[in-house]
Amino acid sequence: MEKQYTNKIWVNVSAAVIVVTALLLVPAPLLPPHFLAEKVQFYTGVKWKVAYLVAAIGLQAAFFFSIGVLSAFVVKRSPGWQKRLVQIVTVPIVIVLITLIVRSMKMGHFPVWVNAVIPLGACVAGVWLGLGLRYQRSLFMLFILAAAIGVTFWGLSGTMTPELSRATENQLEQLTLVKKIPAGDARFGSLLQTAFITGSSSQVSAVQHNRAAILALGIALGHERLAKFVDLDHKKDLVKKGAQLRQGTTLRGRNDWIQHFCLSAALAVLEDPLVSDAGGLLKEQLDALSGGSGFSFGDYAADRAGVRFARAATNSEEDAKAMQDLLTREFDIDNFFPQASDLPENLTTEQFREQYGTAGSERYRDQVNKIESRLDSCAGLSPQRNSDK
Repeated sequence: MEKQYTNKIWVNVSAAVIVVTALLLVPAPLLPPHFLAEKVQFYTGVKWKVAYLVAAIGLQAAFFFSIGVLSAFVVKRSPGWQKRLVQIVTVPIVIVLITLIVRSMKMGHFPVWVNAVIPLGACVAGVWLGLGLRYQRSLFMLFILAAAIGVTFWGLSGTMTPELSRATENQLEQLTLVKKIPAGDARFGSLLQTAFITGSSSQVSAVQHNRAAILALGIALGHERLAKFVDLDHKKDLVKKGAQLRQGTTLRGRNDWIQHFCLSAALAVLEDPLVSDAGGLLKEQLDALSGGSGFSFGDYAADRAGVRFARAATNSEEDAKAMQDLLTREFDIDNFFPQASDLPENLTTEQFREQYGTAGSERYRDQVNKIESRLDSCAGLSPQRNSDK
């Protein structure tokens, strides 16, 4: 009897340790490796954006379902169905709250509440199953689920395919070999065209080629620390040479807008576009709250332009080839970023609240819609329209 009680305690403690460790170590946000999205795209034939979204939802559901099952081994199984129903609801809520707290510590802000919907639903299903299996081969189930979580972390250990990493490195090298490039917006145009020229990586798909081009531009003109997400050492000489290209490169005469554009585009390739959108908006809000430069609709426009450019260039093989064709012609900045000098900038928290209320207010949405309307007029920011130019 005492031995059986000890075994139960061991199972409870082991499950608790695994759950807490997994929640602490899981990346924030939890995004699928590209090879997983590529498998979804290959077997379903859907576009990259849809494939990535399916992979992201599937990965989160699988992870938090496993966490839910394991969490059922931490609590004592209630004898009555009413109390068990309370456990099925309360345990997932506790897990999701812990997850949100951990993510807020890692990301520097509290995640949007909608991000808890999938983890909560998957966790409820997991707890329900776990309580049903509570006394049926519990040690075996504990081992299987711990292994499942381990496999998840193994899959997350490399979010880049070796092919995309090598292609990005090749593109970055091509950028550093460019000589006698002009300054200002023309410099951006020259580097953009160089990155999208189909050269040594012509054997890969047009979408893959464009992803590598965008990532290389993100490292060179956005931020060199992006290299670590492409499995490149950001202290490597090639990365340092690429970062030197940032000097003298502008977008509409602004060197900060070129960083916003290229970094947002690269993030859209690395992760879900909705995450990139939120990240760009959040950065501006944090600037205002921290006494920095304040909220800038110009910076927001550059962020959105970068995300939309990445979508247009990688949405499908046809769109990817159309973007390459567009960039073989004479570069026109109007194709990639509209006039934005009249957009409100450097708004403090008080000024933003006074003029726009909150992000999501009618006045704020009107301003955002005006920006989106301007971006709509840029041929290089909308899929399929490129070939019409």
